[in-house]
Amino acid sequence: MVFAYVLISTKNSYEHEVAGKLSRLDEVVDVEPLLVEETALADPFFEDYALIVKIKADNSKILKKIVDDKIHTIYGVEKTKVASRPKF
Repeated sequence: MVFAYVLISTKNSYEHEVAGKLSRLDEVVDVEPLLVEETALADPFFEDYALIVKIKADNSKILKKIVDDKIHTIYGVEKTKVASRPKF
């Protein structure tokens, strides 16, 4: 089992719509807004991203397929950044 955190950049004003669609995917464990300006994450790396999503997959190949085929195809998603690790 592989878990990953996916940072998601959305078109303006599409954060809630994208978050709702993501939360209905079976592989999505959690969806949270990324309020960078109000947190210790006030770092330029995070400023382009509106959401952070935790997803699960059986392996890294399936994880890539989920991101490419299910997340990137949601209208309003502009780009993603993925950080993954195996389950211990």
